Amino acid sequence: MRRNDVEKDLQNALDNGHNVWAIGDVHGFSVTLEALLDQCELSMDDRVVLLGDLIDRGPDSFDVVRIARCDPRIHCVKGNHEDMMVNGFNLEILQNPDSDMRYWLYNGGLATVASYVRDFTDDMGQEDSERLLAQVSDDKEWMARLPSHLVLDQWRLVHAGYDPRQDIDSQDEEVHLWIRRPFHTASKPIDKQRTVLFGHTPTMNLNTSFGVKSWGEPWFSKVQLSDGRSASIGLDTCLFHDEEKPARLSAFNLQTLEVQQIDRVEPWDSESIEIASKM
Repeated sequence: MRRNDVEKDLQNALDNGHNVWAIGDVHGFSVTLEALLDQCELSMDDRVVLLGDLIDRGPDSFDVVRIARCDPRIHCVKGNHEDMMVNGFNLEILQNPDSDMRYWLYNGGLATVASYVRDFTDDMGQEDSERLLAQVSDDKEWMARLPSHLVLDQWRLVHAGYDPRQDIDSQDEEVHLWIRRPFHTASKPIDKQRTVLFGHTPTMNLNTSFGVKSWGEPWFSKVQLSDGRSASIGLDTCLFHDEEKPARLSAFNLQTLEVQQIDRVEPWDSESIEIASKM
């Protein structure tokens, strides 16, 4: 569930004064991701950790996966949507999906299928099925190997969080991918030495005391570590809604504690993605 090589690479970057950015749920918005990466002005020695849910719902999950896999500065933790894709993406049964695939398609996988098919279909409408199947298989294998959390000297990076009722180093991957309320409402630090950076739960659902002003803003737990840092920081500032409120992607700098944000770049609405996915 952890990757020692990735943790070492990230810690070395921090120890040598380089920036390490944690970015919340991208959900298929590749143009917005690229714009935020440009805004962070990455050097070759800087690093990025995508906190899971790279895919589903947005217009180009295939391209987000390509960006993540092709840039050696980018590391990823597994999100629940990657886990659903690993278990549910099977083009051979697309017309008669099993329960795993139906669950994934219902939760945004239709848009992901559409993005993969589109990238392997030429201008004449001819699909390169052999290459498509090979790419899906390769990406699923990559996702299956992703760590469910990363532990550094002062930070934990995870998609959903940890269960405060369990020993922190003995928790199942399912907790890391899915937990919500018990983690968010913990009255003590999950880890006395480390701040937990996470995505999964849109922060407007955590910043409820701020009302409309909370849309598009990170969430900082009121529980603090002994050094004054928040015990946990939520970075899923929600890109995929179609409300008349901010839809933003957020990055947090582990070196400087700076936050960078960008509003969604792509024109998007959930109904158009749903229609395109079924074509």
